[in-house]
Amino acid sequence: MERYYYITGYWRDSAENFEDYIVKDGDFIEDQELNDDDVFFYGLSEDDILNCIAFEWGTELEFVITEYKEY
Repeated sequence: MERYYYITGYWRDSAENFEDYIVKDGDFIEDQELNDDDVFFYGLSEDDILNCIAFEWGTELEFVITEYKEY
């Protein structure tokens, strides 16, 4: 089953905040609810998101996730 999340955080290089960017746990969209342009990032499961929040700067992502909620 596909799962989507809203993430909030900031960009590492500019510290500019972002809010409610949509991420998906899989690599492609299987349903018609959203299209590719709606999804900011693919491949982040809920566990991945929780690890990103816990480790902040300890990830290879260009952004830091500070909170999330299910879509």
